[in-house]
Amino acid sequence: MLQNYLKIAIRNLLRHKAFSVLNIIGLAVGIAAALVIFLVVSFELSFDTQHAKRDRIYRVVNEFKHAAGKDYQTGVPFPFGKALQTDYPELEKVAMVFNGNNNQISVLDPNGKAVKKFREEITVAFAGPEYFGIFDYKWLSGEAAQALNKPNAVVLSRRLAEKYFGNWQIANGKFLKLDNEALLQVTGILEDLPEHNDLKKEVIVSYATIRSLIDAGEFTNWRSVWSDSQCYLLLPANTSEKAFNASLVNFLKKHQPEDKNHTYLLQPLHDLHFNPNYPPPSFRSISKDTILALVLIGLFILVIACVNFVNLATAQALGRAKEAGVRKVLGSNRNQLAWQFLGETFLIVLLAVLLAAVLVQFMLPVLQPVSNLPENYTITDNAYLWLFLLGLIVVVTLLSGLYPALVLSGFQPIQALKSKMTIQTIGGVSLRKALVVLQFSVSQVLIIATLIAVSQMDFIQTKDLGFNQKAILLTEIPDDSLAVSKIETLRNQFAALPGVEKISFHSDAPASGNSSMTNFRFTNMAEDEDFPLSMKAADATYFDTFALRFLAGRPYAASDTARGVVINQMLLEKTGIKNPEEAIGKTISISGRKYPVVGVVQNFHQASLRQKIVPIGMVSQKSSFRQVALKVTGHNLKETQAAVKNIWSATFPDYVYEATFLDERIAEFYEEEAKMATLFQLFAGVAIFIGCLGLYGLVSFVAVQKTKEIGIRKVLGASLTNIVALLSKDFLKLVILANIIAWPLAWWAMNNWLQDFEYRTPIGWWMFAVAGLGALIIALVTISFQAVKAGLANPVKALKNE
Repeated sequence: MLQNYLKIAIRNLLRHKAFSVLNIIGLAVGIAAALVIFLVVSFELSFDTQHAKRDRIYRVVNEFKHAAGKDYQTGVPFPFGKALQTDYPELEKVAMVFNGNNNQISVLDPNGKAVKKFREEITVAFAGPEYFGIFDYKWLSGEAAQALNKPNAVVLSRRLAEKYFGNWQIANGKFLKLDNEALLQVTGILEDLPEHNDLKKEVIVSYATIRSLIDAGEFTNWRSVWSDSQCYLLLPANTSEKAFNASLVNFLKKHQPEDKNHTYLLQPLHDLHFNPNYPPPSFRSISKDTILALVLIGLFILVIACVNFVNLATAQALGRAKEAGVRKVLGSNRNQLAWQFLGETFLIVLLAVLLAAVLVQFMLPVLQPVSNLPENYTITDNAYLWLFLLGLIVVVTLLSGLYPALVLSGFQPIQALKSKMTIQTIGGVSLRKALVVLQFSVSQVLIIATLIAVSQMDFIQTKDLGFNQKAILLTEIPDDSLAVSKIETLRNQFAALPGVEKISFHSDAPASGNSSMTNFRFTNMAEDEDFPLSMKAADATYFDTFALRFLAGRPYAASDTARGVVINQMLLEKTGIKNPEEAIGKTISISGRKYPVVGVVQNFHQASLRQKIVPIGMVSQKSSFRQVALKVTGHNLKETQAAVKNIWSATFPDYVYEATFLDERIAEFYEEEAKMATLFQLFAGVAIFIGCLGLYGLVSFVAVQKTKEIGIRKVLGASLTNIVALLSKDFLKLVILANIIAWPLAWWAMNNWLQDFEYRTPIGWWMFAVAGLGALIIALVTISFQAVKAGLANPVKALKNE
């Protein structure tokens, strides 16, 4: 019997080629979109799941509450870890970790000469042996308990060991130099980390080494917090996160009694990848709302693909009425017919799934840049793929085939054999209309979401950030005392270049994402303010180079001894000073040092537009300068860049030169949003394509059913326009209804999405109008293609047709 069902199914597919192709392509495209989303979502959800104790691993983070809201910080003071272990001996492990950024690694020969140099952006970290008691790594050589228990020891991943030495097996005992300061000896090799890992640290230096690189006073200073100084702990199995958070209140009172609006909290490891307030060390996070949005989009696209099948199958049912009647007369019961039609659906779905899998594998290299999937990723890399595809086949078969099977198997044989079946008698007219509305509602939501997402990205790219970001070339300067002594020489050499207009040395650009938070007070206040101050070290030319706008006062003097501070407008707003002129001459106490306020600048964005502008103070502290900004002209840009590189390399021959433009770095803030906007466009296009495919099939069916009616109308004088209107009006009404349903849903969804941004574009009425008009035009073109064909047909042939 199964063989018979298969033969009949194949015969029917071949007999109705047009409908078969529409069904298979529609389902294949929908399934392919769902498969891509499954791969992306399952990859994102797999982050940090390789650690056996992951349910008990936490990072300590900060929350600062004040009148204007909350500020978030991932860093803790350097003495935090030791104090925590002392006060809470029940903690199994406490690990302080200092994350390095943009470090240089030099490979040394036996004579101590650097033979290779590499720039590592985020792979370096300082940690002790307890780090490996919390996180799971596979050791290829060395021991977790011994490898990092002494200063100047380093553990490498297999990938970097091979990159540095050619063969990881010879790396043990070799020497490296970190930033031309710390001499390191390799004491262990780790197996490469999986891609789904937020702790992308492949050069792990013993924590004791950092004491030789940072001022000794920092290790007893509770008032200074670096965002890269972080603390991880392993909570005992019988201790709850909530209870430990409560106990940290007393810990804070003991060690930082002056911080009254500050709270320490535990952040679970599983939250690391999904919390934009507390980004992971890899700096790439994705919100759970984004994950949910992707899942819903995948479900919606799958549903509209199934809707297509239901619409086309029920519309085609009239042509198969006699077949059902004959089978019933010959003894087939309803169950047997239902199974036969479900079998046909299963065959179509199977073909669609196979086509979708091939399509996705072919498209993955193109999608990789916007999907965050690793390079050279294949669909077979996902362990749950086959289970997902099996479930997909079953679900789509039932969703697509159950209703048509019930309709077809329910025909009355006498009516079917006498050809008395009509569109109305087989039922499902209202259902088909409802399904068309559902299809275009989903398409409309995706189109509007795309317009809003693209509008937000355009808003981000064109918004005035409060400073100049164009034609600013940034390059780092080495983090050592000798480099600082060469700053003025370097400044003079850069100034002599015809393509360089302005120069500034500083700790970081106005918008960098970096933060160095500290307590402060105006000297006439008895206590520190209840919010922190974000500090930037900048020379006197910083303000002109980045075109910061002064509301009062002036830049501080070029001399480092002037000890002036320039603050931003937000600091005044939070302290209640209404007139910027009032702040000039006041004195601010920062970490025990007093600075006179010499200038107030207009607010500028120090991070992405997701974050609020915070109070900022800028001082001239040459020892903290780590970057140089060059305002360059557009003429002979390549020659200017080459000259800058030559000067820099000649000044710092032991370091690797790297440079980027500021606007490119700022664009990296919104990399995830840009990818999401691209995905929205892609999936909106898929939804529209599937909807139009189904609409084309339905119009084709209606045109066939109304062949004689169209012929009579043409004989009686109906024009082509009348015929097109006859076939179009009912469908266009459904599209208009879909718009009315979709608009409030799209507004609600995207308004929630925009809440992630402190600064966002308004949702304009024109977005809904453009989306609605676009949907009507697309539907009209789709309908008209078949309607015009029917209208141009010879009416004589139509009237001869029974």
